[in-house]
Amino acid sequence: MKKSVIFLIIQFLIIGCLNADNDNYSKIKVIEKFIEKFAAENENLSDLLLKSEIESNSLTAPLRRVYPDFAEALKAASDEPSDGIDKLLKLSNSDNDFLASEASYYLARLLIGEGRYEESLPHLKKIRDQWRNETLRFGEVLYYQGLSYSNMLQRTAASDSLHDFVENHPNESPRLLGAALDIIASLERVNRGSIDDVASHMEFSRRKLDLKDVGENTQVAQFKIVEMLDELIKRAEEQENPPPPNPNSSPNQGNSQGQAGNGQGNGQNNSQQGNPSAQNPPRVVRRVRGAAESAWDDLRKRDRGADALGALKSKYPARYKMLVEQYYRSVQGGNKK
Repeated sequence: MKKSVIFLIIQFLIIGCLNADNDNYSKIKVIEKFIEKFAAENENLSDLLLKSEIESNSLTAPLRRVYPDFAEALKAASDEPSDGIDKLLKLSNSDNDFLASEASYYLARLLIGEGRYEESLPHLKKIRDQWRNETLRFGEVLYYQGLSYSNMLQRTAASDSLHDFVENHPNESPRLLGAALDIIASLERVNRGSIDDVASHMEFSRRKLDLKDVGENTQVAQFKIVEMLDELIKRAEEQENPPPPNPNSSPNQGNSQGQAGNGQGNGQNNSQQGNPSAQNPPRVVRRVRGAAESAWDDLRKRDRGADALGALKSKYPARYKMLVEQYYRSVQGGNKK
């Protein structure tokens, strides 16, 4: 009993601290501090203090006016992302916290756009940890953290960030809030070892190979893909190949079992008709086309991936045929149609 009470007290304190962390944040205070720092912007920003909701990008234009280098970096980012990344990285280390936080935000967004989710996270974290009183992005950052974690297959961390965003920052962009709910729903639908799980790992490995990253995480993802496909195929084969009848059963038992089996078979057919994915190739086939590049060839020479994929090719059932063939073809870097 005492342990339960202590646990509840600790849980209450933790939740209280988390809520206090969000309650202490105020966009109005951020604007007031900005005006105090940049008096010339008072006329442009004073109207914001009268609004009930302040948009997260309200400091971007003032910072562009105050810092021409920031305006130039944003223009470079729209023309050539790699150039913009270099310029924004320098500005993210600025002595002015308002500039550093806004530059870090756009830098993280650029990295996310390039599929470099792992690199975006430290910049997003700094915004929340170091510059909460110098940024209007305090809540919005949670969405991009969740998005990054999701694409890194860190689903628990993704769900935590996205729930925090939706529950504690309901006045943020409706577009981002809707997108966050969509990601949360997709995370909850994924069952370990399912076709959607396979597709997520394929996308992860494709992204890593696009970035020329053939390190340990990429290899682990590739092995998991092979193992999950192998298990899915095994299960499908077991369902499509029922066990032979028992030779010790009597004719009457055999007939009754046969009738029962026929009834069961009809039920299964009806079930398949009600479930289009049971008859048609998985919908994720479209998502995994080109799941890996020929760059994987060198890596495959050093591991058992090639043998496993080769074995899969000879034993897949019809419903997974397209999925396995496309993945195998992508890994081989071939052009077979």
